[in-house]
Amino acid sequence: MNVKKVFLVACILSVFLFISCGTQESGDNSYSVETSINGIPDGVRAFLKVPNEKGQPVSKDTAIVQNGKFTFYGTSEFPEMGFIYVNGAQGNVTFILEKGDVKVEADRSNLMEAKISGGKHNQEYANFLKSSEDISKKIKSVNQRYAVATKSKDTALIKSLKAQSDALQKEGTEYQKNYVKDHPDSYISLQIINRMLNYKVIDVKEAKAFYDKLPNDLKKTKVAEDLNLKVLEAKRAAVGSVAPDFKAPNPDGELISMYDIRGKVTIVDFWAAWCGPCRRENPNVVNIYNKYHKDGLEIIGVSLDGRQGQRDAKQAWIKAIEQDGLPWHQVSNIAGFRDKIARNYNVRAIPATFILNEKGEIVAKNLRGAQLEAKVKELLGK
Repeated sequence: MNVKKVFLVACILSVFLFISCGTQESGDNSYSVETSINGIPDGVRAFLKVPNEKGQPVSKDTAIVQNGKFTFYGTSEFPEMGFIYVNGAQGNVTFILEKGDVKVEADRSNLMEAKISGGKHNQEYANFLKSSEDISKKIKSVNQRYAVATKSKDTALIKSLKAQSDALQKEGTEYQKNYVKDHPDSYISLQIINRMLNYKVIDVKEAKAFYDKLPNDLKKTKVAEDLNLKVLEAKRAAVGSVAPDFKAPNPDGELISMYDIRGKVTIVDFWAAWCGPCRRENPNVVNIYNKYHKDGLEIIGVSLDGRQGQRDAKQAWIKAIEQDGLPWHQVSNIAGFRDKIARNYNVRAIPATFILNEKGEIVAKNLRGAQLEAKVKELLGK
């Protein structure tokens, strides 16, 4: 069973993500989030958080609990996901931070099941969760039973659950698509489309068509800006388009331009020292390079080392080049997936390869093994 895909559908259907105590601000974009949580003692600090550019919750406001209650005030130009955390309580309240008055009622023992009222987008969110409750419960049940079957190695049950998983995956995807179709100007639909594009449930053309029909106020949201950026990036690196040029340092710090080293055929290879599939494919790419370099094949490796938590990323990159015996040009900004080259090529997973013809046009993507060699031979006229 493809647990990841089932989990994705469950996540989309259930949750989308995820110091001032002053007076309420005036203006059309003002908001208040009046919160009441049972079981919280006086004097405890509560936090209102919103996602930063990386999607990680960061503090926007704080408040002090009095009689189990507290209120956040501020202004919000556009809706965005909001999270309420309370010291000493597990989990968080997830809601949509939007202009107007929102009320939150919860119990300390289960913040995730808070009751949210007030605000157009929060009402839509509540309706969406209610209407998807049945399929969410089915997905949760399949996941739990699959875990038990796997532990007991019950192959017959595993097979049966896989079939149920496939059916639920299809049902969940169709439900989401129908919801978006019926609610084209909804912030909830915008969240769904963004996630479906991330996981390739829909293609760029579908995402762009949805974005183009969004009302102007929703186009100002961070989610819409991110969606539009992904669409633009995908178009820049689509098959048939001219590959974006880039310049980055090699291991010696020398700046290398992709267009300066381009050959009759050029492979732009995104990889990293920590990427197992990349390293396993390297011997095949070395073999292809050695066979066809004299005929005009060039390769430029773009390392996405430098991901969060990686120690001494540059040395790991250099060591991997030596260990795998990679003779072609190598560059890296040691910035992981934040690398601007990766963004320009819409690379969100590695290994990722782009095959360019003599004109610098992208003619194929993500070929490996015999398929990669066959395409190189074809382009070289061998």
